[in-house]
Amino acid sequence: MIYLVTNNGQLFDNDDYIIIDKSEAYNMLKEAQEIQLDTETTGFDPHTGSLLTQQFGIPDKQFVVDNKTIDPLYFKSILEDEDRLFLLQNAKFDLRWFLKHGINIKNVYDTFLAECILTTGLDKRELGLDALALKYCNVVLDKSIRGNIHREGLTNRVVRYCADDVKCLLDIKTKQLVEIQKYNLNNVLDLENKVVRVFAKMEFTGVNLNQEKWLEVAKVTEQGTLDIEAKLDSILLNEPKLKVFHPKYIQTNLFDFEERKLDINWGSAKQKLQILRVLGFDTETTGDRFLQVNKKKHELVNELINYNKYNKLASSFGKKFLKFINKNTQRLHYNVWQILKTGRISVSDPNLSQIPSKGQLGKEIRSCFIPQKDYVIVGGDYSGMELRIIAEFSKDPLWVNSFIEGKDLHSVLCSATFDIPITDVKSPFPGKPDITYRDIQKTINFGLAYGMSKFKLADTMQITVDEADAIIKKFFKVVPDVEKFLTMLGELSKARGFIRTPQPYGRIRWFEGYDNKEDFKNLGTIERAGKNTPIQGCNGDIIKLALIKVQDYIDKNNLPINILLSVYDEIQTECPINLAEQWKLDLDRLMIEAAQHVIKTVPVIVDSKISTCWQK
Repeated sequence: MIYLVTNNGQLFDNDDYIIIDKSEAYNMLKEAQEIQLDTETTGFDPHTGSLLTQQFGIPDKQFVVDNKTIDPLYFKSILEDEDRLFLLQNAKFDLRWFLKHGINIKNVYDTFLAECILTTGLDKRELGLDALALKYCNVVLDKSIRGNIHREGLTNRVVRYCADDVKCLLDIKTKQLVEIQKYNLNNVLDLENKVVRVFAKMEFTGVNLNQEKWLEVAKVTEQGTLDIEAKLDSILLNEPKLKVFHPKYIQTNLFDFEERKLDINWGSAKQKLQILRVLGFDTETTGDRFLQVNKKKHELVNELINYNKYNKLASSFGKKFLKFINKNTQRLHYNVWQILKTGRISVSDPNLSQIPSKGQLGKEIRSCFIPQKDYVIVGGDYSGMELRIIAEFSKDPLWVNSFIEGKDLHSVLCSATFDIPITDVKSPFPGKPDITYRDIQKTINFGLAYGMSKFKLADTMQITVDEADAIIKKFFKVVPDVEKFLTMLGELSKARGFIRTPQPYGRIRWFEGYDNKEDFKNLGTIERAGKNTPIQGCNGDIIKLALIKVQDYIDKNNLPINILLSVYDEIQTECPINLAEQWKLDLDRLMIEAAQHVIKTVPVIVDSKISTCWQK
């Protein structure tokens, strides 16, 4: 039965639904322990749009609440009851709209996230409500009306459409849970259902940006691109082999000011490929890996690497970046994709993960992200978390003891791998004055967790394949338990067609085509991903648990603190100045507690800072 809840009942007359008062709806809903929930809105942004309807569903009853005549806050006490479970599809979207109205829903089950968990790694999967209703309930939902609701109003077909969105969620959940329990994914589902409300709050809150300073930084990135472009032009004009690209004459303007001589777009992969081939490079790509391998063979190649880096920064973090500033809040509101193949998150619109982690430019970009007035930014950053995860689950004594004794892991392993005193680890590698022994060791330590081959190490460090092969073999003799651990992960992935993150979560990533033992390329891809996923995924699980703990602590103590960002291993918050010192200690403690839920053998370290801007 469909109920339309509105104060304009005299305007509606239809046999498909019954018009009731809001108090009648409240009384029917207040006893329900599980409520299916959805909204219809005038757009995607709660800061600029409006809530049109709230939909509630309980067995055999659906309630469509007309929010043009009924205040969404009327149902606040029901929605904020922590003993009640709310079932949503893509909960993050709806939770942001409830936050706009001061409604903080605590207990959710997200059918979208559950399906993501069950199908992580599969290329062909359908995650929409219509697909789930058909898959689990054999019900066909008509979604053709979507997008027209705000123009059409509460017509009869719109009311039915709204009701349909809260008709199947309970049945979908019941049948999903059979699969969840079958694969022992209850803990990871609980994790994702809890952290989704944190991501919703983060997206809704957004982060403040110093727009004036941003324009100054944008000038630096844009000028850097122009400077390198000028270098590339000069190299090309002075290279006889590239005479075919030289201009036939030099254009000057009316004031005899010499304009750019070349009509070449250095951002064009097609043009760069033509130039590289004329220089004698036999290549089908202008990708970074090819350029890195060949950067010392011609000065133009090295400048192309620099150009690509600056051009990407200028494109991603130039003046156009300010389009992401919300006109109503004057803050930046990004979007979180909650479950990548490894289980980690991605941040888009804008992609803040692209900000360089090192160097002055990355520091300058981050300095533009600032707290609101009378606040400071308090941030925590896990130190070497992926390396600690390797220690925890490989149990390699040298790796583990380095952390327990507080030593620099890279230096300890470097000394053992290259048979040199630990005091010499920062000495130049023979024949390579621009890289040190420790540079190579650090690349190995991180790279092997991603399935790095001898060829990749050779490319990255600009050494021969034979040198790389010898280094890797020696390294694994030094830490044989790490090799056993990584090999085991790769072999399990190829044999079973899936890999898990460590307990207590045991997130699954599926691998398609694992049973075709003749497809060596795909098997190699599976092996590399199988080594990497448990490490990255475990890291992602820890970060999500930390976010939950931090937000719960803020809510429990009613603290005026916002979580702003979570990029890689960081949690950045904004906090009133007078609370900052204590909050820094609390943030440290909460992040460490979250990690220790998984990491029990080696110490966990969080680097925390109080600052007037986002600092790495």
